[in-house]
Amino acid sequence: MSALELRMPDLADVTHRMVQVHEHGDALALHVAEAGAGVPVLLLHGSPQHWWEYRRVIPELAADHRVIAADLRGAGWSDAPDHGYDEAQQTADVLALLDALGIERVHLVVHDYSAFLGWRLAFDHPDRLASLTALGSPHPWSGITPRMALQLWRAWFQQVIISPFGPRLIAGGRQRLVRHMIEGYAPGLGGCDVDDLECFLAPLRDPVRARALARTYRSLVLPGMMTMAALGRRRRLTVPTRILLGARDPIMRAARTDDVGDRADDLVAIWVKDAAHYIASERPDAVVAAVRELTR
Repeated sequence: MSALELRMPDLADVTHRMVQVHEHGDALALHVAEAGAGVPVLLLHGSPQHWWEYRRVIPELAADHRVIAADLRGAGWSDAPDHGYDEAQQTADVLALLDALGIERVHLVVHDYSAFLGWRLAFDHPDRLASLTALGSPHPWSGITPRMALQLWRAWFQQVIISPFGPRLIAGGRQRLVRHMIEGYAPGLGGCDVDDLECFLAPLRDPVRARALARTYRSLVLPGMMTMAALGRRRRLTVPTRILLGARDPIMRAARTDDVGDRADDLVAIWVKDAAHYIASERPDAVVAAVRELTR
């Protein structure tokens, strides 16, 4: 089963295309969903999702913005090669996508593992970002607090994903592992119904994409968790940034969001009521409000 054989979920006034990007001689086709016109906003998803994560954000934001929701390497309808899932290459993918779309500076929204790419772009390529909105990601100076350490057992599935059995568990059977990742954080918040869940499960039944997810955790997520603090060391954040954290996220609510001193020009952390990890689904109004504040 290829990505092109998967049924694309329908969202009114959204168009789809494959954008060819080239990096170090390799060609990669990235799927983008687009809507609206005006100031460009790029939406990058987390795990185990794809562009549909922003289905409740796109219509409202597209009323006065050009909205681009992209599937990252190996996710959704984008190509899933057998390499290139580390932070450096996936950051290069995003820059190449902006170049291919003819966008010099963009307002970037990231969630979950794409937050590692967002922070890297903010520090290394601030000229390409007009603003950064990070969902479910503490700032690089947060560190692991004792309260967070006590909650890290909830991320047990990460070790399963990178195990030799990970891709088979992601793709096979009732996909209980993936179901847990989406439904296990805060049941009852209403962020994902049965049809939405199927939209996220279906691409991962492809063994190629299941392996891509495992490679992403092995090459980007786990290394990123270990090195994010070093990213901001002795460096100043100049990109206007908003961090949205779910008040019911059991791990993030133990994160430090206190003053970062003179290490950031404009950084504000916002606690979002009635949200856990999947803020774009649970509280799309909060995401739209944060982006609009930065783009007005």
